[in-house]
Formats: sequence, C-alpha cells, structure tokens
Amino acid sequence: MLCTTAIVGLGNDLLSDDGVGLYVVRRLRGQLDPKRYEVIELSVGGMELVERLAGFRRAILIDACRTGRYAPGTVTRHRAEEFANSPRLASYHTMDFGTALELARQLGAKVPEEIVVFAIEVEDVETIGESCTPNVEAAIETAARAVMEFVESH
Repeated sequence: MLCTTAIVGLGNDLLSDDGVGLYVVRRLRGQLDPKRYEVIELSVGGMELVERLAGFRRAILIDACRTGRYAPGTVTRHRAEEFANSPRLASYHTMDFGTALELARQLGAKVPEEIVVFAIEVEDVETIGESCTPNVEAAIETAARAVMEFVESH
C-alpha cells in the first residue's frame, strides 16, 4: 500500500444530514496528495469499517453525529479511544466501532496507530433527500478546512 493515511467519509447521502461525511471527503479529494492519502467513501461501520482501515498507519474519519450537546453544524474532533467501551455488543453484526477496533487490536490486526474522528453535529438523518439541512450544509466547508489543517499540521 502506497498511501499511509486513509481519509474516510462515512454516511448515506440519501438520508439528508447523514451524508455529510461523504460530502466533506468529496470536497477534500482534489486537495490531497493521492500518494500520501487515500480518500474513501463508506456507508458501513463496526467491524466492516475496521477491516477497511487495515494496513493504514493513520486514519481520519468524518461522520455525522447527533448528541444533542451541540448546535447542528458544530464540528468536533475526537480520538478513536473515546468510542471504546460501548455497552452495545449483541453480535459481530451489530458491533460498534470502538468495540470492533479493540477486538481487532486484541486479535493482532494491523489497524491504524492513530485514528482521529471529525464529527459534525446533525439535525435530520431520517428524511430521504440528497442534501443537508442548512446548518449542516454550511458546516461542510468548515469541516473540510478543519481536516486539511489537521493533515497539514501532522
């Protein structure tokens, strides 16, 4: 693998704000050196996401989140470890990202040493539509800039 860093946009661009991670990486795709960064669009999570990250030294994930703690369109940055120890683990098929990442590490999988998550607080992930709500739409450029600043400083 030539690229050492995966820049991953997560979401479903048919469900309003849920597509925001995809829109951000589409904005970034032409700005990043393809020899150093692989830009990936995914609509999966859990173990499928962890398997897709295998072999990269670093991963930057961009995804929608709905915590209710921030105004829609707020961009926050997190370490993957913040998502560990989730109480939800019914089976391999419903495994959350934190649990899947920890399991992969315990099994000796070559997962990224560093995983950074950029989360965009969203408003609507249920309405079928190919555009974001206004506040989330306005955050796409903000999130893209935040990712570029992070990439350039690391």
